[in-house]
Amino acid sequence: MAGKNDDFEILNLEDLIDDDEELKAKVREAEHAPRAAEETDDEDENEAGSGDGTGSGNGKENAAKPDAGDGKTSASAEHEGHPAAPASKQRKNSAVPGKRSGKTEHAPDGEKGRKAGKSRINLNAVLLIVIAAVALTAVVRFLIWNRGVDIHFDPLKTTTKYDVEVNDNMVYLPKSKLEGHEDDGKTTILCLGNSPFSDDVTENGLAGQIAKYGNATVINAAFPQSQVTCKNAKYSTESLSDMDDIFNLFYVSYYISLGDYSALETVAKNAHPDNDQYMKSVKALEQTDMNSVDIIAVMYDAVDYENGSPVINEGYDEEMTTYVGSLKDSFKLLQEKYPWIRIVFLSPTYMEHEENGETQNGRQTDLGNGTLIQYWQFAYDTCGDMSVSFLDNYYGSINEHNYKDYLKDNIHINTDGFQKIADHFIYTVLQENYSEYDVSSMMVIH
Repeated sequence: MAGKNDDFEILNLEDLIDDDEELKAKVREAEHAPRAAEETDDEDENEAGSGDGTGSGNGKENAAKPDAGDGKTSASAEHEGHPAAPASKQRKNSAVPGKRSGKTEHAPDGEKGRKAGKSRINLNAVLLIVIAAVALTAVVRFLIWNRGVDIHFDPLKTTTKYDVEVNDNMVYLPKSKLEGHEDDGKTTILCLGNSPFSDDVTENGLAGQIAKYGNATVINAAFPQSQVTCKNAKYSTESLSDMDDIFNLFYVSYYISLGDYSALETVAKNAHPDNDQYMKSVKALEQTDMNSVDIIAVMYDAVDYENGSPVINEGYDEEMTTYVGSLKDSFKLLQEKYPWIRIVFLSPTYMEHEENGETQNGRQTDLGNGTLIQYWQFAYDTCGDMSVSFLDNYYGSINEHNYKDYLKDNIHINTDGFQKIADHFIYTVLQENYSEYDVSSMMVIH
């Protein structure tokens, strides 16, 4: 039965054409080609015989092996009436596997091995090139870095633009706070505090310059020598100092929330008859229509630090005898009564503490309850907690680098200082400019 392999088809075909000498000759010719190839590939398996198809003893042995079990040779099998396979056929049986092994298996495997070797050599070359390129790049970049760049520095040039970072934090009221409030189209600002507003109430003072350059209506209700922190948890009239508690931020905020200023007027008239600024501020509050106020601007100098007021009571942070507590209580009173009014806290400026004729850096000197920067930091955090805008005058207006130009006695602000703070306020609060304020120049006032 013919198989799919042509070699086996030839063998089967020979059995069918045993009597046809012409066809048998063609079969023998077909056998010579694989035999010659076999002899070339493996000399140890050369066949010794003539061209008539009679093989050597080895070939006969290979052909006879299938009958070895009977102990008969191919010749004896022929005598018994069974034709023996020709020697050429025996050689064919042994040569075909050799041919398949030598040409079909070994040669292609060797070729594949050569190709694989070539591929590995190319891959190694590519890897070496990549490594060399990376190493060269690293060396070049190191040499460039090591060489550095020239810095042209002019020691005579002075600038303070970015010597300090301004820490303004602007908070804007949500629309829900403005519901039911009618905007009159004008910007009205009520100023509360102490000396920054009360030292100069003319157009050259802080309130006057905000009004002039900010195109706003400004109401100045600041009380001299007042402070943020209350002296006593309960109001007392035992001394003038105790009575002056009423002009501190908490009590002023409390009476604004009530809309009743009679107590303020009584103390101003009786305790400070020689300073009419107290009474002017009371009258300013009495004449103010809070429905028209858009902004309450609060600014005190570093008096709380100078007086050693406690900064915070960790157990009760709304205690009004502490700096933080008074700020929180005051903001809460104003926000609950007048939710449409935006509150802006203007931080104290840098200052120098004077003691025994010597000045000390306020940023470094602890007067019992922390340094000046601690009051600044707690005010910043409290304003953030209470949704109050924070205008940084410590770094953003009068700082450690320029204070000699803007303070007249290490703590009180001069006219140029008022202009500086007013410019900062207008630029950031009124014009709502989000870029950092330039401490070294005026951004609005020229």
